[in-house]
Amino acid sequence: MKKANFLVLSLLSSVSSGAYALDLNNPLPNWIDPGREKVVKAAPAETGLRAVPPSGFRMPAEYEPVAGVVIGWAGYTGMLAKIAQAAAGPGNAKIFGVAAPATLSGVPADKYKKLDLPIDTVWVRDYGPFGITSSGKLGIVDTVYRHYQYRQDDDTLPANLGKALGASVFGTNIILDGGNLMVDTKGNLFMTRRTYMWNSSMSQEQVDTALKAQFKVNNIHVFDYAGYPGEPKDGTGHIDMFMKLLNDHTVLITVAETEPFKTNSEKAMAFFKGRMAPDGQPYKIVTAKGWATYGAWYTYTNSLIVNNTVIMPSYSGHAQDEAQAIAAYKAGMPNVTVVPVNSDDSITAGGSIHCVTQTLPVLPSKDMKLGPYIDVAPNFGPYSLSGLGELPALGQLTDALGR
Repeated sequence: MKKANFLVLSLLSSVSSGAYALDLNNPLPNWIDPGREKVVKAAPAETGLRAVPPSGFRMPAEYEPVAGVVIGWAGYTGMLAKIAQAAAGPGNAKIFGVAAPATLSGVPADKYKKLDLPIDTVWVRDYGPFGITSSGKLGIVDTVYRHYQYRQDDDTLPANLGKALGASVFGTNIILDGGNLMVDTKGNLFMTRRTYMWNSSMSQEQVDTALKAQFKVNNIHVFDYAGYPGEPKDGTGHIDMFMKLLNDHTVLITVAETEPFKTNSEKAMAFFKGRMAPDGQPYKIVTAKGWATYGAWYTYTNSLIVNNTVIMPSYSGHAQDEAQAIAAYKAGMPNVTVVPVNSDDSITAGGSIHCVTQTLPVLPSKDMKLGPYIDVAPNFGPYSLSGLGELPALGQLTDALGR
């Protein structure tokens, strides 16, 4: 990069709304806060090449081996620290802390790396990198974060992280949050209808075609969310708020006593009941309780699996529900270690453990120098899929708050 461009980028990064202007004591919620946020740019940031990963790449299921866990240090730091300790300890993964402290208490130095990259919020699952791999090589799929107009530092993190780690980055114009995507090991992708709504300028067939190309899946299974077709009552409409695959033939589903959560969970259970899993076994369904209190949706499915360790949300005053959730995980995952982490604060803002973490299936080369990297210079080539629509303009967003 030319010196002049580098100087401009340095100046831009110094006034960024991201990591260096974060209010750790008052983090932004999963949805847009109109009182504190405004549109920064109508179009997504241009950070790299739009390309389809070559054949051989695939996105592993969460219950496959995990080498790294990415967290964004933008709020709920006590919870993040405990997640990091569990992921690096029994989970045996390396922690990549974006905009995080130089060290984390309880995390060994050889299992922690600070990355000085700008972010806006803690919700790295949704805007962060989708890790893919081929023959031990790390790749990253960079989708468009649904809040790209407001949170551009979040939207650019996958490209910036990929550059910092020396990973190939494959961009796409599909709007997708990581909390609304699950895959198994057999080429199946699970999501809710929110993905189609975010990409309303495209047909469902076009969205499916792009998802299959980027994530190397064969089948896409689509579910309603609580509140469909209106606003999601859990604040996100993501699949990880009511469902989680524990292996190729076991699924954890939240059960609730109140609507619209009750009916939504029943629909999900009806889909799996009596259905044969791709490994030839009938799906096993295990359940855990969920409930809504004062507008917040509490769920135990918003957990993180790291090498047969489940880091599970814990909520004050619900010891019996927590014990039942732990039992459900153990029934679905033999010899699993379950580590509860209190999520009282984050869940009222629309997310828990899963929402604030992303996983990497393999680590970058040991010879790779990890350090600061910020690059917003456009370098776009043609998108290799034909017939995909353009990103929606501001007026075409699902609603004014971009939820």
